[in-house]
Amino acid sequence: MRSLLRSIGLLAVLCIFSMLAGCIELTEPTIAEESGPSNESNSESEVTLRLGHVFAEDDPIHKSTVMLADLAKEYSDGELQIDVYSNSQLGEERELVEGVQMGMVDIGLSANAAVTNFIPSLVYWDFPYIVDSIEHMERIEDDESIMGSLQADFEDNNLVNLGIQYGGFRQITNSVRPIETLVDFKGINIRLLESEVMISTFENIPGTRTSNMAFSELYSGLQQGVVNAQENPLNSIYSMKFFEVQDYLSLTNHFFTTRYYLMNADRFDQLSDKQQEALVRATEESMEYHKEQLFAEESQILEILEEQGMEINEVSDEFVNEFREQMKEAVYPRFYNVVGNGDEAEGEELIEKIEELR
Repeated sequence: MRSLLRSIGLLAVLCIFSMLAGCIELTEPTIAEESGPSNESNSESEVTLRLGHVFAEDDPIHKSTVMLADLAKEYSDGELQIDVYSNSQLGEERELVEGVQMGMVDIGLSANAAVTNFIPSLVYWDFPYIVDSIEHMERIEDDESIMGSLQADFEDNNLVNLGIQYGGFRQITNSVRPIETLVDFKGINIRLLESEVMISTFENIPGTRTSNMAFSELYSGLQQGVVNAQENPLNSIYSMKFFEVQDYLSLTNHFFTTRYYLMNADRFDQLSDKQQEALVRATEESMEYHKEQLFAEESQILEILEEQGMEINEVSDEFVNEFREQMKEAVYPRFYNVVGNGDEAEGEELIEKIEELR
């Protein structure tokens, strides 16, 4: 059954885009209310799945999960009912991955950083500046040797990866000063995802402290001064209202966020061929729509953040080059053995292959 994931290509979504074109609207972000499961169940063949993520309902990511649920129901002729739980209702990302593995959560949307706690070899997605553009990421996805290895890692852990969602480039906010050089990190205490690579990256910047806390607790952590900086894609900075508790936004693009729609392999195999195909198709189309919306909204988000009083700066090419080269020496080699599943040379070869696709 899982071979469907390899054989089903990205289907045309032009009709969806044409219907939704021009409909980008950024509403005032709010914290989502708890949503309960649907009570609709009129067919013996109907399957109800629970999908969890950590984002607010105003976030484009949540909107794309709702779209996924709607399309899955349509393409399965009503057989698939997906109930979406936002705002960490089913747990933080690490808990979601664990829940999927144990069969307690049907589908979990999780960033790569959380997944590496279970599949360490995927740490390369969190390397600083490993992805330098959307076009580069698309070329990586088109490389069968890279993606084949990734899918095998999931299958070895009883997981089905329904697709990779683009989360966007991560930017730094803080309440101390604009980040224009590496020296400006002095006195910064930055909250990071639970990722060895990400933590190692910032620990290799002199004067920087790192902290970890749940995404749902980050706003209060910034407000209370537990940390004075954080890094996230622009849509999350906006939807979580970090502009209320942070003064400076530096557009560093230091990490590229990849997320996975993960499903327990046994649960996936319980679906009929028709239901599997509908689910994969819906996931792919919702991800493509999300990618279009995500980057179309970024300029509007920047305008709003500036209106809200944030001081925004772009970093120079010199900053990027210094950051990248410093981390290629201090961070990359440390994880080659992990990336290669115990074979350091194989891990380094994979990283070189990704860099050659730039």
